[in-house]
Amino acid sequence: MRKTITVLIILSFICNVCHAQHYEHFTSWNRVLVQKKINDQWEINADVHLRWQSDFNKLNTNPFALKLMEGYRITTIYRIKNFAVSFAPFLLHTYPLYAKNTDLNRVDRWEIRPSFFGEWSKKLSEKWTFRSRLGYEYRIFKRNDGTWGDEQGRARLRLQMRYSWDKKNTVFISEEPLYNISPNVPANSFSQNQLYFAYNHVFTPHFSFETGYMWNHRQRPTLVEFDEENTLQTHFIFRM
Repeated sequence: MRKTITVLIILSFICNVCHAQHYEHFTSWNRVLVQKKINDQWEINADVHLRWQSDFNKLNTNPFALKLMEGYRITTIYRIKNFAVSFAPFLLHTYPLYAKNTDLNRVDRWEIRPSFFGEWSKKLSEKWTFRSRLGYEYRIFKRNDGTWGDEQGRARLRLQMRYSWDKKNTVFISEEPLYNISPNVPANSFSQNQLYFAYNHVFTPHFSFETGYMWNHRQRPTLVEFDEENTLQTHFIFRM
């Protein structure tokens, strides 16, 4: 009996792998952030997000061919010692990741996303710093009739290692899985996984620039379709 169950599990896994569809995308995530430090504990950030994606019909890798997202966010941060907590309401206008002709029938949508984060930082040595961030996003979508609802929850955990070459140059790697949780969990409880490599340079005390590559693995609600994003990120940071 055990052998039969084992064989069925293996066959089921093989069938799922065989039927899985993976779609490759080339995307560009761009962000402009303005920071204002109130005092040693409080900080306010305002940022604009602009994202684009490649056109699957043209079989090219241009990450600026089609719109992917535009978003606007204001974040309030409170810091104490190695900890920081933040509240970040986010307004987004998102477009589907296009991978096949039927995706063209999927509509763009507006979303309001109040988010809560807690972050802990630990300086391991003069050069190395570890950061861990846990967050919850409460997602509210605009319906076709103009009303808002269809709420969903999502949790995310980011683990990050940073290496400071000097006072102006830093490189880091982060890993961040995202899971759909209550309320109204969709078919895919796993949402996406973001692996990010980046470099940050401080030009002046009031301006720094970050660029990097992110591999973003997404699961669709069909459970057998996956989007693989090869993402170029740019991040412009202005400090007041």
